[in-house]
Amino acid sequence: MSDTAREEILARINEALGRRGGGEYVSSSTRTAVPGIGGTADAVSGGVASAEPAATAADAGYHHEGTHTGENLVELLVDRLVDYKANVHRADGDPSSTIAELIGDHSSVVVPRGLDSSWLEGYSGDVRVDAPGEELSVDDLDAQGAVVTASAVAIAQTGTIVLDGSDECGRRAITLVPDHHVCIVRTDDIVDIVPEGIARLDAHAPLTFISGPSATSDIELSRVEGVHGPRTLDVIILNE
Repeated sequence: MSDTAREEILARINEALGRRGGGEYVSSSTRTAVPGIGGTADAVSGGVASAEPAATAADAGYHHEGTHTGENLVELLVDRLVDYKANVHRADGDPSSTIAELIGDHSSVVVPRGLDSSWLEGYSGDVRVDAPGEELSVDDLDAQGAVVTASAVAIAQTGTIVLDGSDECGRRAITLVPDHHVCIVRTDDIVDIVPEGIARLDAHAPLTFISGPSATSDIELSRVEGVHGPRTLDVIILNE
């Protein structure tokens, strides 16, 4: 890269960050640049007012709301989930028959304490409930054929489902140890882009972000599924 090209690129970066060529933040009408510390000084008092950068998320043109709505939003999520090798199903009103079909071959499943019990009415096997003070051991969880949970948010653009540790989602371990996860996503909980999803979540909650079944290609670039979580992810899009 030539010196001229390098200088041009650095100049564009500095301009985008609101800085002068020497690394100083560009002053506004009421503030002056403070060299070296990435902050601004008050033009009246002469003291350092803050160390906040001149460029904000709004200045950078970041999107906070998506453009997909309705069925287009749902179809985008389905497309991303399928691309991540998740199995996607649609249900209207009552997902019990779909759930029963998906877990019917398992002799027992685990659910969080807040899951709607009517969703498992069609299942004839043993239902183990994981609850505070009554947590199943790792060995117990490993012996379950599947786990069934709800979800907090689903982000269509990235094909990501978020669990928040609530009574419907359960603690993180129950969705990582069993080899099969059936997750119900309500259409009302689907958003278009990540900022919309984050805005709906409690930052202090134990959040789990799921994009397809567990998979890794760390070893010789060969895809291996089920290493860090469920080998099979079934997602039921529930239109209530």
